[in-house]
Amino acid sequence: VQPTNKDSIAYQAGVREGDIVVAVNGKDVPANAESIILLQKEIQSHPNQQIELKVERAKSTLSIPVTPKLDNGKGKIDIQLVSPNGTPIFRRPGNLVEVLSIAADRFQQIFIGTLLGFWKLVTNFQSTVSQVAGPVKIVAEGAKLAGSNATNLLFFTAIISINLAVINILPLPALDGGQLAFLLIEALRGKPLPTRLQDGVMQTGLMLLLGLGIFLIVRDTTQLEWVQRLFQ
Repeated sequence: VQPTNKDSIAYQAGVREGDIVVAVNGKDVPANAESIILLQKEIQSHPNQQIELKVERAKSTLSIPVTPKLDNGKGKIDIQLVSPNGTPIFRRPGNLVEVLSIAADRFQQIFIGTLLGFWKLVTNFQSTVSQVAGPVKIVAEGAKLAGSNATNLLFFTAIISINLAVINILPLPALDGGQLAFLLIEALRGKPLPTRLQDGVMQTGLMLLLGLGIFLIVRDTTQLEWVQRLFQ
């Protein structure tokens, strides 16, 4: 955190630039994006009421009582939750249980976000189809992240992996989901579909997927900056 100025409530209470908030009012602040929401909620819901911030400073842990001022019906202590250069400050999880808990929360968020993304693609195809990316665009975005922040690259890799898992389970020909669909139909009918029909469906689906892949590769390649400069 960073107090906005030396006259701020946070600074007067003892909060200093670079302090890492690990708990507020006895509630542990998780080492993820939810920490900002939790901290804001506790501060804003206690105007003119003392709250206790537990912060890490250097190698010590301090408890700092702060009384948020009333501002537009909400509590406020005048702090910024990122460093001056805009780089997030990460706190190392305290134990393996917290690591697994954070990982589970992040997986749930990404998984639900992926499902919602596919749902929007189906229900609002015209406005979302332009966001569909192929291998070229994925590699380009990954290269940008690798050059800026390795942590973001790991997060991006997780998103790609979960997206591939969701796509693979969809009941589409040539994917595992398509095979599961055939097995489900076989279970309901008591016998498999004719081999010729299955082969036809799988081959048609494979051709459609290959066609989509080629289209995305060509489209994304033409949108690369260095390619566009060649044709200017």
